[in-house]
Amino acid sequence: MAKTFKNNHLFRGLLQSEDGIISRILDVNNRSIRFQTTFGLNPILIDEFKNRPQHIVFSERSRIARLGIQINCDPPDTSSLQGEMITLTLVASAVIPGYPGLDEFKDFFTLGLPVGRLVFCDPEALLSSDEVLEAIEHAELKLPVSTTISSDGSILIAPHKVVCRFREPLDKRTLGRILLREDGRELLNRYQVRDTMPSLTIAPGEGVVTTCSMYLNEHYVVLQSGFALGRNLPATVLDPIKTRGIRIYLEIVNQSNHPIVNPLISAKVYNAAKSRNGVRRKKGAQTASFYSYRQMRDFEDRFNGCSNQTCHFLDKPAAVADGGTDGLKKAKIFLNGPSEDCDVTRAMCSLARHDFSPKSECSHVYAVSRIEDALDRIPAVLIMKYFPNIIEHRDIINLTCEGKLTALYFYEPSCDHGPFLSQQDHHRLEEYHAFGLEVYWVSGLNDCLMKHTMRDGMGYFVAPQRIADFHKSMLFAFYGSNLKLSPRGEIKLGKLLDALIEFWGRRIGIVTGGGSGVMEQANTLARQRGILSGANFLDITDQTMTTDVDFCQVFQATCRHSRQKWFEIASFPIFNIGGLGSLEELGITLCNMKLSILDPVPVILFDTEGGGDFWNGIHEQINEMVRQGRAPAWIKDNIVITDDPKTVTDVYRQRLHLL
Repeated sequence: MAKTFKNNHLFRGLLQSEDGIISRILDVNNRSIRFQTTFGLNPILIDEFKNRPQHIVFSERSRIARLGIQINCDPPDTSSLQGEMITLTLVASAVIPGYPGLDEFKDFFTLGLPVGRLVFCDPEALLSSDEVLEAIEHAELKLPVSTTISSDGSILIAPHKVVCRFREPLDKRTLGRILLREDGRELLNRYQVRDTMPSLTIAPGEGVVTTCSMYLNEHYVVLQSGFALGRNLPATVLDPIKTRGIRIYLEIVNQSNHPIVNPLISAKVYNAAKSRNGVRRKKGAQTASFYSYRQMRDFEDRFNGCSNQTCHFLDKPAAVADGGTDGLKKAKIFLNGPSEDCDVTRAMCSLARHDFSPKSECSHVYAVSRIEDALDRIPAVLIMKYFPNIIEHRDIINLTCEGKLTALYFYEPSCDHGPFLSQQDHHRLEEYHAFGLEVYWVSGLNDCLMKHTMRDGMGYFVAPQRIADFHKSMLFAFYGSNLKLSPRGEIKLGKLLDALIEFWGRRIGIVTGGGSGVMEQANTLARQRGILSGANFLDITDQTMTTDVDFCQVFQATCRHSRQKWFEIASFPIFNIGGLGSLEELGITLCNMKLSILDPVPVILFDTEGGGDFWNGIHEQINEMVRQGRAPAWIKDNIVITDDPKTVTDVYRQRLHLL
C-alpha cells in the first residue's frame, strides 16, 4: 500500500513551526501589548534551533500586519525550548496611523490567538544572482516588473503605487471576525480596498499597507526589515504556492525623519525544493495508506454477493477492515434494514426514506449503526457501497471522534443520481475533512481511486499520485461550448496552452466543466502536454463527460450555481467561444471580481476559431455599462478579447506588473 499526504503545508517545502498561539499576557498599556507565545516544533526544526538559530525568523500573521499591527520577536534561543515546544516573548504595537489602534485590538490579543510562525531560512537554499535569473528565465517564479537583482542574489521590490484603506471603519465585531475566523483573511479582502496613487509617499513616522505582484512555485521570498527606503513589518516570509497573485500585501513604515517616495523593500529568494519540509508529525503516528483501485474492485464482488433480507428498497452494505495489507480479506460485511422483514410497499418506502423525523414510516436502520462492535482493531477503515446519507453520516462522525475510524471508501456517490453528489454531500465531505477522516472514492468515472482533499476551501477528488501536483499547480479555468472546435480552432487552442506553459512554466493545469466540445479538446491537449487537468462535472443531459482527468468534483443538477464556486481554485479565467452557459459563467466571474471574491485579473475572451467578431458584443455592452455608471471602470480594462496566444501572455506580463 502506498503512502499518502496528510498536511497540505507539506507541499510548500518550508521548514516551519506550527502557528504560534498566545499562551500568556504579560502587560497591556497604551503603547503595546507584551505576551508569551508558544510554538509547536518538529524534530528537524528543533535540531536547527540548537545548531543554527540565527537562520530562524519570526513571520507575523499576514492578517494582523494588514491591520497595521507590528509584532516584534527577540531572536529565539535554545533556553526557551521545552520538548517539542518553544515559548517566546513578543510585543505588539500599532504602527500605521489611521488603522485600528491597540484599544480596539487588546480584547482580541488573548489566550489562544494565532499570531505567526517560526521559519528556518536555510542558507544552503539561498539563491545567488545567477540562480535567481535562471529561475526567472525558466518561468519557475514571477517577480514584480520593477525588481532589481543585486550581485549577492538579494532583490529590491518596488510596490505598486497603491495605498490600501478600509471601505468603512471596522467595528469590534468585524475586527473579531477577521482575527478569529478561518476565512478572516478573505473577509479582510472585502473590507480593504486599494487606491491608485501617482506616487507612493510615506511621511516620517507614518506607514502604509500596499501590494505587489508575485507568483512563487518552488521558491519562497524573505523580506528584509530595516532597509533604508522603508521597513516592512515582520510578516516577512512569502510562501511558495500560497504567494500567487496581484495582491501580495506589504506593510511598510517610515521610521526616518524624512519622507520616503516610492519605497523599496529588500528580500532574499530561497529554493523551497532544496529545504527539508517542516510538517510536524506526532511521535508514533502511523503513516496513512490506501488500498489500490484493483483491490477495491475485487472486494466489490463480495458486496455484490450480499443480498439484503429485510429492506427491499436499498442495498446499502458496509464493511469494516483493519487497514492492514490483508485487511480486505478479513473485512466484515454488514447489511442495512430492520431486524424483521419490512412489509411496506416500494412506493411508501421511497416516500418515507426521505423523512428522517420521528414520524417517519421508515425505521432508518443502516449497516453503519451495526459496525461498532466489529471495531476491535482501531482505527479501522469503513467501506460503503454508497456515499453516506444523513443518518449514516452522524454515526460515522461519532465513531471518528472516538478514534475508531481513520478512512472511508465508497463506490457510488448516490443511489439515485449515480456519479453525482448533492449539496449536502459536499458539506459532509467538508466535515469529514475537519474531523480528520480520509475519504476515498472508488470511481467508475475514470476507473481510478480518488482521494478527497481540500484546496482553498473547496474539496476535490484527486488521483493519489497527483495530489502533490494538485496542490502545487497554478490553475486556469477553461470555459467553452460543448460544440467541437474546427481543426484550425483546435490547433489555436493548443498554441494557447503552449504559450501559457512557456510563460508560467510547467507547474500549471486547467479545470473545465468536464463536458464535450471545447472542454474535451482542452482536456486532451493538456494531457498531451503533461500538465494537470481537472473537471467540475454536472448532472445534465445535453453533453457527454470527459472523464480522463487528474482531479474532479461531481455535482447534481440542483448544485448548478454553487458548482461555480469550485472554479475559484483557478487563478485565471479563459473563455473560449461558448454559448449561454459560458455567458452565465462570464457574468458570475465579473461579478465576483466586483465583490472582491476574486482578484481583478485579466479575463481572457479567446476567439478560438479566430478572425471573427464572436466576443465584440460583450466588449460593447461592458463599455456601455461603464459609461452609464452601472459597472466599475476597471472592469473594461480587465476584459481582453484576442485570438493571439502571445497577446494573452503579454497581457499577463503587463497588467500583472511582472518581470
